[in-house]
Amino acid sequence: MSDFKVTPEVELNIAQMLERYQLEDEAILRRWAKLHGINSSRGFYYPSEVDLIDHVHHHIYNLGMSIADYQNLLDRRRNHSQPAAESNKTIANQVADEAYDAIEMLTEQYSEAIDLMGERIADHFVDELDLSVMRHLAKKVQDRRKLNGQARPNRFVQIIKAVMQPNGNTLLVPKHNEESSIELEHHHRLG
Repeated sequence: MSDFKVTPEVELNIAQMLERYQLEDEAILRRWAKLHGINSSRGFYYPSEVDLIDHVHHHIYNLGMSIADYQNLLDRRRNHSQPAAESNKTIANQVADEAYDAIEMLTEQYSEAIDLMGERIADHFVDELDLSVMRHLAKKVQDRRKLNGQARPNRFVQIIKAVMQPNGNTLLVPKHNEESSIELEHHHRLG
């Protein structure tokens, strides 16, 4: 971009381009386009092409270069940029490979983390489900015993209560063991 011209966001037709550079001869515009291999016969220019022609305009009008001087400048740049472009390709390939490897590694780590969290969530869910099932069974057994008129607690209910509240009842757990009810439940599942 030259002369602080903003690169357009849409194509410009020939009349707009002539006005942009304050040219009266369309042949000059076509020569400038030809320097960068731009097709000037279609009647409009893409924004990227306008940017290149801005560059030509800057060098010819502001810096006082001739078209031949500008062509030599382009040729020198193209010759110097070819080896650099090849090394850039290898660097670009290396960066792309490293990025791909990093993405693969992160994907594997993410999968492992999901698996681990999934196992923890599943274990917690099973523990909660076991606890819920034990409470439900204890209530059902108590309700049935009340219906049958039996006052003495059932051994099954005593075991369930011991698992759910290990500190108060020592049927299954010695007094010196202070594991939480969830941990006990984890070790004494119903199946």
